[in-house]
Amino acid sequence: MAIQEKLATGRGKFTPEYPELGTGPVDYDDAVSEEFFLAEREAVFKRSWLKVGRMEQLPRTGSYFTRELAGLGSIVIVRQADGTVKALHNVCAHRGNKVVWQEHPAEETAGSCRQFTCKYHGWRYGLDGKVAHVTNEDQFFDLDKDALGMPQLHCDTWAGFVFVNFDPHAQPLRTALGEKFTGVESYPFEQLTERYAYKTRVKGNWKLSIDTILEWYHPPYVHGRFINPDVSKAEKLVPPPDAYYYDLFTSHMLNSVPGPPPLPPRKPGELGPAKRDQRWIYKLLRAGLFGPDDIPDLGELPSVLNPGGIKSWGNDAYWLFPNFSVQIWARGFYITYQYWPEAVDSHSYELDIYFTPPRNAAERIAQEMVAQTTIEFAMQDSNTVEATHSALATGANRQFHLSDQELMIRNFHKVVRDTVAAHQALDQK
Repeated sequence: MAIQEKLATGRGKFTPEYPELGTGPVDYDDAVSEEFFLAEREAVFKRSWLKVGRMEQLPRTGSYFTRELAGLGSIVIVRQADGTVKALHNVCAHRGNKVVWQEHPAEETAGSCRQFTCKYHGWRYGLDGKVAHVTNEDQFFDLDKDALGMPQLHCDTWAGFVFVNFDPHAQPLRTALGEKFTGVESYPFEQLTERYAYKTRVKGNWKLSIDTILEWYHPPYVHGRFINPDVSKAEKLVPPPDAYYYDLFTSHMLNSVPGPPPLPPRKPGELGPAKRDQRWIYKLLRAGLFGPDDIPDLGELPSVLNPGGIKSWGNDAYWLFPNFSVQIWARGFYITYQYWPEAVDSHSYELDIYFTPPRNAAERIAQEMVAQTTIEFAMQDSNTVEATHSALATGANRQFHLSDQELMIRNFHKVVRDTVAAHQALDQK
């Protein structure tokens, strides 16, 4: 039986269940307008909780890492003596120099220390950001050293992920996340410490990159070479539109995706002669886009996984507004995606893949196969984003039509626009 027939549910369309989204044509002015981009930075990125790292990056007191966030600033994330984490603006109270950097001021860095020392004039700061030493302090005038420091910003953790918020009046992180994220917090993220990372700059609006993984309409065409070079066959290997699960809640989203079952153990000689074929490689290495065929034992998993009870569950993708997703895969690994806007027509794209530490060479090779396949798919998506943005920027076509499979795209752009409009209305008051 073909996969289309195996997974079809006959449930009908999803979008009508969210009447506030509408079903009419949409425009992408929010992806090409410089004015909207600047408003979006103020309303969205300066007022949302943003994931900046993992607790594994801060193993001991004094461990730190920096983040260089375009349009937001340079920040230092540092572990305190009591195990909590603080986020500090990376700026000296003396002359405004960047405090924490190595050879190149624009590059991110990480390390461990007892104090931070400014390279310009030697002022020192404790791990809490407060001034600990002023060089030639007696040469200053009415200096209140106790009132000086590297300014703090809101910082909190969820499931081992570190978040910051640049809004002085930010609501608590868990309030912003809501119950759906609380339910998945018990997933054993801390066991999956083998990390593969990919980062690139994409010449296109950040929202267009997110759009590429909010639907499974495009794989037979964008990724056809990996699925089946014959498009007519590739189309039949992608699950039918009604086989997925969607949940849109507050500003966040969740979707579940079907996936192929892992291959059974291979008998000697069963694979046959070598072929220049991606699927043959997957069978040889016992791994592919949906993960390793030999699944690690992670213990009891949260009951909230696969909330829609879809057949042949492949993964759950939790989308935290505005720019972060964590995909939990049925085969015992997870992937995070994050998108940092730099300009209306460019952004930084970060992809991180986490596995349990491999126990042998076969597991290591399988993990590398999954990572390289995922990264290849990401690069193919990025090429499409650059093509999309360059075409949208011409303004030759201003209305676009979304299918039911693209309801999350419709919702995502609506939430961004509504957030900007609400902020602008508040400013006018």
